[in-house]
Amino acid sequence: MSEYKVHIINTGKVRIEPELAFGGDHCSTAKAAGFSIKKSPKIWLPVNVFLVETPDKLVLLDTGWDRSMSPNGVFDKKAQIKSLGSSLLYHVNQGVVPKGMTASEHLAKLGIKPSDIDYVIISHLDCDHANGLRQFKDAENIMVARSEYEYAKKHPYIRFKKKWWDDVDLNLYDWNDSQGPFGRSYDLLGDKSIEFINTLLD
Repeated sequence: MSEYKVHIINTGKVRIEPELAFGGDHCSTAKAAGFSIKKSPKIWLPVNVFLVETPDKLVLLDTGWDRSMSPNGVFDKKAQIKSLGSSLLYHVNQGVVPKGMTASEHLAKLGIKPSDIDYVIISHLDCDHANGLRQFKDAENIMVARSEYEYAKKHPYIRFKKKWWDDVDLNLYDWNDSQGPFGRSYDLLGDKSIEFINTLLD
């Protein structure tokens, strides 16, 4: 059996309203930004990405924060608003990435350059998953589901910012298999060894 390795890479953290993480479909923009009447203390959550090593491929899932979120490795409100491209997004997602902890910085310690990555897969285009995309613009394939990309295009002001990927060559994929709760998945290598499962009903 071929050996696969999964590296869990921490790329800092994000501070959000508990409602954003746990409110489900009932979480409004006002609640996510903390503008609702009922307030809860914001919580810090880790921002992780995942490197999968197959016998002959390197696959990176998500990209975490860009260095521009924390130029000096510390919390920086002004830098974050500029990196996110929105003061509203700053209210929803505040982040910090210490020095040496962006995804590309971690991989450099393993001797891996962005151009060595065969596939960068973006699970979805929220900022803590896609803000760091530009680090990997030299990767061979940068992929996002067409349905996710089309959704992001319809919501460019509140939740997503095209600037995170506007200089990146994105390859859009359509679901090509039927695994998972909604019968939509993507067989990356064509041998069912790595399969992306869609877990959200559009």
